[in-house]
Amino acid sequence: MKKENIIKSILKEYALEIIICLIAIILIIFNPNKAYFGIKQAIENFKNLILVIIAVALLTGFISEVVSKETIKKFIGKGSGFKGVLIGAIFGSLMVGPAYVFFPFFKEMINKGAKINVIVTSITSWAIKAPWIPFAVVLLGLKFVIFYNLLILLFAIISGYIVEYILVSLEKQKVKL
Repeated sequence: MKKENIIKSILKEYALEIIICLIAIILIIFNPNKAYFGIKQAIENFKNLILVIIAVALLTGFISEVVSKETIKKFIGKGSGFKGVLIGAIFGSLMVGPAYVFFPFFKEMINKGAKINVIVTSITSWAIKAPWIPFAVVLLGLKFVIFYNLLILLFAIISGYIVEYILVSLEKQKVKL
């Protein structure tokens, strides 16, 4: 591979990271105090997230190596029907931590045959935060929390089907995003 092609490949593959680094360098030059506090905050965030990142990496590796495609397809794949969507909704509502940390896990699920609507429903139902429900009931009341969480669940399921419909339609038309 020619040197120019390697550079183009790196620029294409890591465009976002390069842009972020350039912005960071500019900020360091023009406002070093704020840049220092930003870096300090980033390190704190990283320390808080490192255990979640490691846990998700282990979960993703476990799923990748131990759980077969057939099992994934059976429970959350094309043949799972609405049962798979409900599994995704329950899974999403029980998950804690930031959603982006789980994106490699969701990618692995898709690679193993999970339906898109199950993944979208999982990510969207994340807003339920089941571990926080008792605290929310105390502050907001039982009726509010039940109604709010049922609406989240309903819209999570609807959004899963909408996203899957759009992506399948685009795929049939051979449109790339």
